[in-house]
Amino acid sequence: MTTSDHGTVVSLPTGSVRVEGHLDLIATADGVRPVRIPVRHWTHFPPAGEVLRAMASNASGVRLRVETEATRLTLRVRCTRIRIGEAVRPGDAFVARVDGVDVAVATAPDTQTLAISPAGDEATLVTHAEESLIELAPLPAGRKVVTVFLPQGMTVDLLDIVGDAAVTAAPPSGRPVWVHHGSSISHGAEAELPTSVWPVVASELAELDVVNLGFGGHCMLDPFVADAIAATPADLISLKVGVNIVGARAMDQRTFVPALHGFIDRIRSGHPDTPLVLCSSILWPGSDDTPGPSDVEFFDDGGIRCFTAGDPADIGKGALTLAESRRHIEHVVEVRRTAGENISYLDGLALYGPGDVERHPLPDSLHPDTALYEEIGRRFAQRVFGDEGLYPRTAIGRMV
Repeated sequence: MTTSDHGTVVSLPTGSVRVEGHLDLIATADGVRPVRIPVRHWTHFPPAGEVLRAMASNASGVRLRVETEATRLTLRVRCTRIRIGEAVRPGDAFVARVDGVDVAVATAPDTQTLAISPAGDEATLVTHAEESLIELAPLPAGRKVVTVFLPQGMTVDLLDIVGDAAVTAAPPSGRPVWVHHGSSISHGAEAELPTSVWPVVASELAELDVVNLGFGGHCMLDPFVADAIAATPADLISLKVGVNIVGARAMDQRTFVPALHGFIDRIRSGHPDTPLVLCSSILWPGSDDTPGPSDVEFFDDGGIRCFTAGDPADIGKGALTLAESRRHIEHVVEVRRTAGENISYLDGLALYGPGDVERHPLPDSLHPDTALYEEIGRRFAQRVFGDEGLYPRTAIGRMV
């Protein structure tokens, strides 16, 4: 395998692919596994880190690009679905796209299931089959570049790719690279297709190559994530923080701002002048002004409700709420911008706020559905990359 511009060229038994949207590749006995945190940082995970390891291995935003005349592609893969306690992670489709249009969709089978304890300290792998075949057809005739988006809620081992014509790795797209870090809402496992994950939607509208470091439950200002971003070439960086920290009650009003400054400082060691968008969380209806920890209510019809379950009286003692985190994030941006840093603030309520609740109710009171994920992607693209946005697309790549 070789790295050239953006992406890694991987030679498989019957063809080659350009893998994009990942930060590392793990060699398996019979293929490769794209992951989104470099393996050299995995030793810094907490001891009960099985959920984080799984989130880093999920393929949100990861894609293959090939050049071919084939009208049918067959991927030989091993797909691993994640089950945390009794909750099964969704996100199970492969999508082939040509010239910005989805031309084929295939359901990803559960080749394996990784059962993780709720505490994240135990993991059991159950193998259902040695491999799975994914058929993507029909594809348009003629020579073309096909982009295959991998299922965002699963881990995928790439074993081979076969077409009814030769399949070779596509050349680099030449598009600017956008690195984004966020929570489960950026991870987008609940979206029906990997192309409906909001950073993917926004990147396609702005014609950018996205590296989506959205990790369900794990946007915690971890230093190793900042170091990974610092080491990754990028024309623009965005961070969407707050909800996981509040939900886990991981920080308070005293510690959140210094930790956020420190996270950005580590990124700046590799990107001193790269445009950076610091975005706060979308609305958490009914929980915006209540501190964590979070909890889940289960209903007889199978539905759930996610909410913060802390004591509002603790706010006066320094507990952090999601609403308060927005004010702190805006403060961090103002301090750094005043000092001359190339940084901007985007209020998460502009992506989903009080005026959207009636039209776009959240199925579990926290995570969007597919239509809302796509709407958030459109809004982000307009507010950040549009002609009147924070960093117009036409200028990205010339700023650094």
